[in-house]
Amino acid sequence: MAYWIDNEWNLHKKILNFCQVFNHMGETIGQIIENYLLEWRIDKLLTVTIDNASSNNMIISHLKNVMKD
Repeated sequence: MAYWIDNEWNLHKKILNFCQVFNHMGETIGQIIENYLLEWRIDKLLTVTIDNASSNNMIISHLKNVMKD
């Protein structure tokens, strides 16, 4: 889900995408998120919310590496 405030200070929110994840490994989830960020040409993130506690560190680590390149 994406949230943003427009020039008139109205809050907007949109669901960006749903997709099937074939395994819940951090590297897999991180790669899927990376692919969509590249597709949508998003190169800056403020926050990421992940609900997969056992893989959170791997996902965030993956995204940090991708976003700094």
